[in-house]
Amino acid sequence: MTFCLNPNCAHPENPDGAQRCQSCGAKLVLGDRFRPIKLLGQGGFGRTALVWDEAGSPPQHCVIKQSLRAQVDRQRFFKEAERLNQLGHHPQIPDLIAILESSQGLCLVQSYVAGQTLAQVPQTGPWREAQVRSLLSSLLPVLDFIHRHRVIHRDIKPTNIILSPSAGAQGAAPVVAVGGGSEALWPMLVDFGAAKAVDPAALEQTGTVIGSAGYAAPEQVLGKAVFASDLYGLGLTCLHLLTQQHPFDLYSALDDRWVWQPYATYPVSLPFTQILARLTARSLRSRYPTAASALADLNPAGQVQALSLKPEIPPQTAWTCRLTLPTPKRGVQTVAMSPNGREIATGHGDGTVQLRDGQTGQVIHTFGKGLGPLGKGHRDAVTGLAFHPGGHQLFSVSQDGSLKQWDLNPYGMLQTLEVGWPMTALVATTTHLVGATADGHIHLWAFPDLKRQGDWVRHQGSVTALAVSPNGRRLASTGDDGTLRLWELPSGQLLHTWAQGDSLLTVAFDPQAPYVMTGATDGTVTVWSLENLTRSYPLNRHQDAVTTMACWPAGGLLATGSADGEVHLWQLQTKRRVAVLNHGWAVSTLAFDAQQPTLVTGSRDQTLRIWQAEGQSDITNHALSVH
Repeated sequence: MTFCLNPNCAHPENPDGAQRCQSCGAKLVLGDRFRPIKLLGQGGFGRTALVWDEAGSPPQHCVIKQSLRAQVDRQRFFKEAERLNQLGHHPQIPDLIAILESSQGLCLVQSYVAGQTLAQVPQTGPWREAQVRSLLSSLLPVLDFIHRHRVIHRDIKPTNIILSPSAGAQGAAPVVAVGGGSEALWPMLVDFGAAKAVDPAALEQTGTVIGSAGYAAPEQVLGKAVFASDLYGLGLTCLHLLTQQHPFDLYSALDDRWVWQPYATYPVSLPFTQILARLTARSLRSRYPTAASALADLNPAGQVQALSLKPEIPPQTAWTCRLTLPTPKRGVQTVAMSPNGREIATGHGDGTVQLRDGQTGQVIHTFGKGLGPLGKGHRDAVTGLAFHPGGHQLFSVSQDGSLKQWDLNPYGMLQTLEVGWPMTALVATTTHLVGATADGHIHLWAFPDLKRQGDWVRHQGSVTALAVSPNGRRLASTGDDGTLRLWELPSGQLLHTWAQGDSLLTVAFDPQAPYVMTGATDGTVTVWSLENLTRSYPLNRHQDAVTTMACWPAGGLLATGSADGEVHLWQLQTKRRVAVLNHGWAVSTLAFDAQQPTLVTGSRDQTLRIWQAEGQSDITNHALSVH
């Protein structure tokens, strides 16, 4: 296909080999050499397209960046293009191949960089300190290079850094490797469309505000970008790699500082934490002034190690039912895993709560109903369970309208809160407990004493399920009114509402990507984007209502349970169903172990089953077999 770059063309797709657009008549091959193939992106300053260089030696793919004539200062455009031509001599910056001027605008043609951006690679999991150190050791010299050429990039962020295998032939030393070192990659700095050539006498003057929300330094937002502004964006990119969170979710306005350590999956040393603090300091006085000064602290001996970016996911291929545990006369309504994976809590239709050993499945303790109306247990079915983040307490809610707090050492009940209406769901954050009721209310209690801090109502019926985002700052709720609602925690501000015709029964956040998933009574599983709120897509349907779902905290895998008696495992990156696990009757609840690929499922067949992944392949990248 040949793509027409005329921004006013109504039908830009054209056949291979076409010379003029069949819709608008514009010339398709720019400079009698570059044939656009497809549009890669579009923003306020222009568009980016993949082109085929027909006159190249050899012919090759390139990237063309088109700036609309009405939006561009020609003198500035050619002056900065000259700067980019000098920068392209660096092996980790794309070459400038051509500058074009046509009726369709001014265009820069640069070499095409194959590979994945840092916004795509982290989908395999959070990075370790050593991996981020390796990346910084490679990119800080690149920033030092462009700054010495008096250029500020002004848009350093994960999508503008590509890990590519193509730079090796140009003489750069590899610093990052994947697959246990089998494939060397080079971090490439791309998209200099926002770059600014610096006049030393004008650094204090206010200029154009350019940059990406969340990654732009405070002085850059005010139109006063300096060299250290690029270091700020690079530092926030590192925090994103360590935590999988957007900078918006890591900044505490109350404390005026970055609060990222609680969201880092792997430990980070104090010296490296101090380096990150200087890279991301909001004050220029506290931030590194140059890339060279940051590099000196990072690598005092000038050493760079090649490191593996292979995802930290156990090499498993097959799911086996390791244990089937009968729960006679006690249908399992809800299940929860302790933070360390050592205990399984189950809530039952008879109002009891049981605590089991995570490995053997043996019952450790039963929090029972007791005798008569004065018993300490629930008087009706248990509908929600949540462990305290510290693992020393367990909370349960019931159709009897109560919330109970249980002590796990020693075993006993600490308190009961009467809510009034039947309770339908319960989730916990590091600081709060959130519960839902059949009358459409969502209640918020604060740890440690469970003081009520919120009561929100927007659903026009029962709230069917709750889920908390990985950083604990967003809450998703579903209702039998067919709506999915997104809330801010702990303020309770309603951020967005999605409407779907059928009643929604369950919800889960993707732990590594900006998506939330829901299950409906008609059997559909829908994925909703948190970046583009108008975007959603369905996964294949269950044969009956989707009653429960959960994501593996390590990322990449979604489990959905249905009234059809099946549990489906989905690979989130490819949107493929990769396994089906079978129960005898309707699946009522499920939960993943955060520490290992283990899934616990409960069913109306009065059994609890523990499924374990086994084998030798990456479970998120290969189809799973079921025994």
